[in-house]
Amino acid sequence: MSCMAEKWEELSGKNNWDGLLNPLDLDLRKYIIQYGELAQATYDTFIKERASKYAGASRHSMENFFTKVGLDPHKYRVTKFFYATSSIPLPDAFITRSFSREAWSKESNFMGFVAVATDEGKVSLGRRDIVVAWRGTLQALEWVNDLQFLLVPAPKVFGQGGGLLPLFQPLVHHGFYNIYTTENPRSQFNKTCVRDQVMEEVKRLIEEYKHEEVSITVTGHSLGASLATLNAVDIAFNGINKTSTGKEFPVTAFPFASPKVGDLNFHKAFSKLKHLHILRTHNLLDVVPKYPPIGYFDVGQELMIDTTKSPYVKPPGEVVSWHLLEPYLHGVAGFQGLGLSTGFKLEVNRDISLVNKEWDILKNEYCVPPLWWIEKKKGMVQQKDGSWLLLDREEYEF
Repeated sequence: MSCMAEKWEELSGKNNWDGLLNPLDLDLRKYIIQYGELAQATYDTFIKERASKYAGASRHSMENFFTKVGLDPHKYRVTKFFYATSSIPLPDAFITRSFSREAWSKESNFMGFVAVATDEGKVSLGRRDIVVAWRGTLQALEWVNDLQFLLVPAPKVFGQGGGLLPLFQPLVHHGFYNIYTTENPRSQFNKTCVRDQVMEEVKRLIEEYKHEEVSITVTGHSLGASLATLNAVDIAFNGINKTSTGKEFPVTAFPFASPKVGDLNFHKAFSKLKHLHILRTHNLLDVVPKYPPIGYFDVGQELMIDTTKSPYVKPPGEVVSWHLLEPYLHGVAGFQGLGLSTGFKLEVNRDISLVNKEWDILKNEYCVPPLWWIEKKKGMVQQKDGSWLLLDREEYEF
């Protein structure tokens, strides 16, 4: 059993990462990156090409998922894709014009996955880990939701007032809560909201492995980080991490570049959950984790990094380069602390080419093309008769 497997409880925040953050523990670096890569996979599989009839779906099936996104296929297996829809009402004519051809779904988009450790993965991880990975903002209507920053009650999470007077009722970001709880009867993927899709699957896996040592880990980036935070609080607050026999498993969230989710009462509700731990990773110049600036409170522990210290990236960078997930993971791999006297050293052997996956960030001397993570020929496949067809998704049942 590896050192990380032996101390997984500590790395998952049993002691709130006391003594591990400054200086940043090597095993914790690897641990955070592991979950960041699972969050990154939700982007890597997402079909953004608007010409595709599968725009908004996962390019890869659950069976081939980890192999296709370049991760170890033996550690976890995907058990469920989940889908979200916008709560912003739109006429059918508008939705139809959003696509160049009949789409697989006009209302729903792939939002992430639930995975569970395989038997082989259980040995390397030290327990049966259940992972929920949330995707960040990619669709236009999600940007609209991101900007709905009024604080609202969250009855799906805390009940009708949570048994509290209105003054003490937890309030959360309107747009994030909309994405989390909106259902759409005309969509085969969102007849139930994404919250219920995830909860049902986590509950099922908890029961399936109730006689083993189990952890629940939730991760995501940007919008996905906010949804991961809300989801982790929801799981712990509503006892989804408890088996039918009353055994309670730990819940940990690793959000990256997360906007704030709720108000002071949300923070108080989080603080009372003994089996929930959250470690937020925040790149110093990234403005997104500072949003919204008024009325909101961060929850959990914070790991602050500064990717401008990396000698591999173009100085000083720009707004996008400070926010994308791959540069965040590069920062976790090499950041040596805040302050003028601290430098940058890659403690984790992680290919720097990944930094340019979605943007032009690396210095030109490293000869890595920008935005290189694309489908070969954008998914166009030549047929026997010489014609070309857009075949950009594995054939699988949704």
